[in-house]
Amino acid sequence: MISRGYQGEVYLIGSGSQRLIVKTAMGVWPVLMIRRLMLRREYSVYQRLDGIPGIPHCFGLRDEKHLMLEYIESESYREIGGPPEDRERFFAGLLEIVQSLHRAGVAHADMKRKNNILITESGQPYLIDFGAAYLRREHGGWLNRFLFEQASRMDLNAWVKLKYRNRFDELSDADRALYRPTTIEKLARALRPFWQMLTLRRWRKARRS
Repeated sequence: MISRGYQGEVYLIGSGSQRLIVKTAMGVWPVLMIRRLMLRREYSVYQRLDGIPGIPHCFGLRDEKHLMLEYIESESYREIGGPPEDRERFFAGLLEIVQSLHRAGVAHADMKRKNNILITESGQPYLIDFGAAYLRREHGGWLNRFLFEQASRMDLNAWVKLKYRNRFDELSDADRALYRPTTIEKLARALRPFWQMLTLRRWRKARRS
């Protein structure tokens, strides 16, 4: 087992070139039922994204509780502590992945978590963990279209924040056109100081350093 989260447990199985990532729904009813539904939904996302470069290939959903995914030899953005040496190439590649998702009708919606961005030894980006992804439906109506647009906007905003390390005064003209904070993000930013004070986050961070 390599991690445990709200969807269940994640395992690395096999060896050499035969390694796979397996996300497994665990727990007792009704938690198990909810996790199975979440994995089934994530499986449908991977089906829609099949063949897009920078997305691990999905080998199927076994027994309604084992999501089988391609293993990517890599480290997470968080583990590495930032992008590879060729930053422009890396972020151009990551942007192409994000825009390809959106063209396929999928918004990742959780790119703020740096563990969801992988970097291979050659500096290629990959996106993983589509448990929070939002899908555009063919006949979803105005609400579906609105929410998909908001989730897609959050993806692009997260890309800009990563590339510029929140230094918004350094944005190029082209990248500035991509950055438009949503109402939810503006509200979260306004409430962040209060939340950090309430949870003593800044104090705990200063103590660790």
